[in-house]
Amino acid sequence: MVYNALYSETLCWCRSFPSRRQQARKCLPFSAIPKRTFFGFSRQPVRQQKPPDFDPGLKEMLQLGQALVKHERPPPRAVLKQAFISFVLDKQENERLAVEDSHIGLLLATFRYLQDTQEEEEGGLGLSVGEMVNTMSLLTGTGVRRVTETANTVSFARSLFEEVNRMEDMVGEYRQQGLNALIEILASKKKPEEARNLLEAHWKTEASSIDQKQWTNVLLGFAKVDDQPQMIRTIETMERYNVPFDCLTHQYIVEFYASHKNVEMMKKWYDYGVANGLKPTQRTIRRVLSACVYNNEIEWGEPLMRTLVDSEASNANYTKAHWKLILQWGAAKGKSVEELDRLLNVMVQKTKEQGFHLQPDIGMINSLISFAAFKNDPYTAERYLTLGRNWGLEPDSKTLLLQLEYRVSSGDLDGAKAAYDDLKGRELETDADLKLVSRLIVALCNQKPMRYNVIMELVDDLSERKARLSPDTVSALGLLHLQRAELHDLLDLLNSHAYHFEPSKRISICNDLIQYCFDRSVLTAKVWDAYNIIRKTFREMDLETRIKMMFEFFERGRSDMATHCFGHIRHLDMPGIRPTLETYVHVFEGIAKAADAESLSLVHNMLKLDVTIEPDTRLYNALMLAYLGCDDAGRSLMFWDDIMHSREGPTYNSIRIALRACEDAAFGERQARDIWSRLKRFDIQVTKEMYAAYVGALAGQSLFDECVELINNAEQEAGLTPDVLMLASFYNALPTAKQEAMATWASNTYPDVWADVQRLSKRNKMTPSGRFLSGIAYNIGSEIRA
Repeated sequence: MVYNALYSETLCWCRSFPSRRQQARKCLPFSAIPKRTFFGFSRQPVRQQKPPDFDPGLKEMLQLGQALVKHERPPPRAVLKQAFISFVLDKQENERLAVEDSHIGLLLATFRYLQDTQEEEEGGLGLSVGEMVNTMSLLTGTGVRRVTETANTVSFARSLFEEVNRMEDMVGEYRQQGLNALIEILASKKKPEEARNLLEAHWKTEASSIDQKQWTNVLLGFAKVDDQPQMIRTIETMERYNVPFDCLTHQYIVEFYASHKNVEMMKKWYDYGVANGLKPTQRTIRRVLSACVYNNEIEWGEPLMRTLVDSEASNANYTKAHWKLILQWGAAKGKSVEELDRLLNVMVQKTKEQGFHLQPDIGMINSLISFAAFKNDPYTAERYLTLGRNWGLEPDSKTLLLQLEYRVSSGDLDGAKAAYDDLKGRELETDADLKLVSRLIVALCNQKPMRYNVIMELVDDLSERKARLSPDTVSALGLLHLQRAELHDLLDLLNSHAYHFEPSKRISICNDLIQYCFDRSVLTAKVWDAYNIIRKTFREMDLETRIKMMFEFFERGRSDMATHCFGHIRHLDMPGIRPTLETYVHVFEGIAKAADAESLSLVHNMLKLDVTIEPDTRLYNALMLAYLGCDDAGRSLMFWDDIMHSREGPTYNSIRIALRACEDAAFGERQARDIWSRLKRFDIQVTKEMYAAYVGALAGQSLFDECVELINNAEQEAGLTPDVLMLASFYNALPTAKQEAMATWASNTYPDVWADVQRLSKRNKMTPSGRFLSGIAYNIGSEIRA
């Protein structure tokens, strides 16, 4: 019934399918085949793998997302409520953990699910006003936390604020906090005009409940989208409500443009007048001068620097912050280390003359090292370090961080490791060294020869600190473990870190690791192990990569593994990653080349059960090729009948494949003549490939004289002249006993063309599946695709 054919013992499922034990053995990696030691002694205990590490509450919210997509039962409402609260609290307690777009999407989906399923007896939504306001505060991204700027963030903030307003038992203080948070979110997430309208509407009636800094946030929001007219309009609106454009607001805007390296706008807004004729703050001046140093604007900043130096000299009010800037300014103007040393002596002497004593500190040396590192000048940076030691200044943690940074950037990995060793004994207020250590690990992984022990020492240090590695570091270490066949370590690495990244970063890691599988120097067993780990960890791996992986196993001669790859795609329950008609065509073409009848049976049965696929001519072509490649020409021609009865009808490739099947099928000349008569009846243009295929079909049935007549009449029949393809197809298809007679006829009738045929390379004659036959054949390179 499955094959739509009479019963045949060779088609019996129980005979054509291997046993479970055989299937398991066939694709079992060499490293996973069970082994036992002599008498069972010295057996090592099985290593326990680390379970996947999720952020608190993230796993439950992911389960909700999958349930909503697949229309399944979601987790209990109480579980989701606790997951929502746990996730928000964890992010608030760990300010350095970014809130990615995927996280916000999951929070939003969970929040809306709780809204849609709230019941009266449960007291409404189940989240308190304070918990919702805390969530809004999380979305503002205050401090060092990074929050992704997407439409989800704004939509989520609006939903939260609407719910806060709707609740009857809300507290006024919470509402004020929520309103301030919503204005800040709108302004920072590229909705500054909406933020200004909301701020203006509430300022008229409840100005006392709104933080005045929200006007500054709105200005910064317009600066972020580079809307200068709206910034001016906002300042005018502020003046109407008696909110001055004060020095602090001026400082924030200038610092914004300086941090974004927009020097022209920084200069423009520095010159913009502050309310009441006040001058910019000292911090603003220092920030502008520092931006001039790092953006090569020395000429523009020279008058401002001179004013600062003169005012300091006249007021005898030297500060260390100014000294740092003066030293950087001198370095930017090209002063040597010796000249900067003399400059320090002069500044120290002036302070003594003015009645107070100020000595250089390591922070001033750090400012010079930072500038040298920015200029990618490690030699000068080391000289600045020596300058500090000459003044009796020992490196602090900041110095060592800078040293680690410029040594990694310059490729001095030994020096960078030494700087890290010195840094390990220092107290660090934050995890400022994590990015630098991650860069060092990546650089060491790419170094040849690779120093494995040094890398693992760094990784162990980070593991003890429970630090989260960057995606690049995970990729580099993952490839290292793959190259060393350390599969357990790879699994532990991915389970510890991969589930904390947003989808785009996870895909980046997946793409880096999967490249290992395409290296033909790697053993196929290792590639299979790597592929299985990657597909299980990164279920979102796209269809294109999975198909490419399937082709890789076909190219390696492991059609069984390729079929398993297809099966993984077929049984995946993720939307968008399902086998398409094109995927089936690809796998059947691969099976045709591999001549794997067992895999063909498996995939064909999958196709029959796949209700999402509507077969077309191209798919039937692929099926014809697959069965022809497995030496089942009769079954192959059954799909020709399906093509003939379809609305789409055959293509040129369909005709060539069918004629090739007629060459090997029993009584194939009958089908071939029927096809040929149809071509002539419908006046279809015959190509030289089709003509050669018809000649081969008849030659395969030992119709020597009829083939000779076809070749002699090619000019009259199809306007073609006998060529290499035609004669070689004739020769290859003939039984071995008649090949010599054909060669004699061809050399006498078409000597020039036959001479060209004889220049072609030869091979042993074989069936489509690769089974050798007696005789030889010419390589004509006429591969047919579906």
